[in-house]
Amino acid sequence: MNWENAKSWLIVAFLVLNLALGWQLYQSRQEMLGYVEPYSDLLANTKTLLAQHDFSLVASVPQDHPDLPSLHASLAVPSLGELTHTVFPTMKHPTIDNTLGTSDTSDGRIKILGEGIWQVMYQIPPSLSDHHLSSVLQSAWHGPDYLPDSATSQDGAMVFLQHYQNYPVFDAELIVQTAPNQILGYTQSAITDIVPVGDPKPIISALDALDSLANAVDKSSQHTDNRILKLDLGYARKAASGATGQGGSASYWFPVWRVVTLSQVYYVNALTGEVEVSS
Repeated sequence: MNWENAKSWLIVAFLVLNLALGWQLYQSRQEMLGYVEPYSDLLANTKTLLAQHDFSLVASVPQDHPDLPSLHASLAVPSLGELTHTVFPTMKHPTIDNTLGTSDTSDGRIKILGEGIWQVMYQIPPSLSDHHLSSVLQSAWHGPDYLPDSATSQDGAMVFLQHYQNYPVFDAELIVQTAPNQILGYTQSAITDIVPVGDPKPIISALDALDSLANAVDKSSQHTDNRILKLDLGYARKAASGATGQGGSASYWFPVWRVVTLSQVYYVNALTGEVEVSS
């Protein structure tokens, strides 16, 4: 037997075997890269993880997670004169006390409660009807920017949220205080001078946000009702350290997934997955 010929055939066979194995490995990796786990399986896995931490999911889960920018904005600080003219436009001679932060008219009172937040109380409460509620929102400062928030509204307090480009700002609220068949007044907070920061960035999915919540918060020992009633995407404030400015404190609002349970509201940073509990 010619040893040189045999050695050549062995080398050729070895190369062919390597090529075949390499091709199989390449195909396997391409299949893995192209594999997308069905959404129903992902949802089932998330529900299992939530259940392990005593959460149950009854809310619908959004599947869209568009790229979003963070926002730079300021707490709104309209003057008492501006608020009075907006809320009570027919009142010609209000009594304004900037020291106390109040404006009194025959129709009602406005009181500044803090930076970016104020209260309106009516002297004669209008009846609780769709017509009067619409009138209240139309006369509120930038009232048309606020839309109903059924997830956090309750008896005696109807919640509306300021919106920016169709996304709610979860900590800019207009809360209408009601009594049986009456609108007593409202408390309003707002942000202004809203500017996107940089280009929109990819955010985590709603399922990823729920996974982050389950891994960060364990309710299994508290024996409370932890049904997740609402899951939606919007913005929440993260104050810049030491940031102050003329006309309101400058801050940043980040995209968040809000998770509403019967007893608690959680915010999951849609960029990082960090979980915060509402105060």
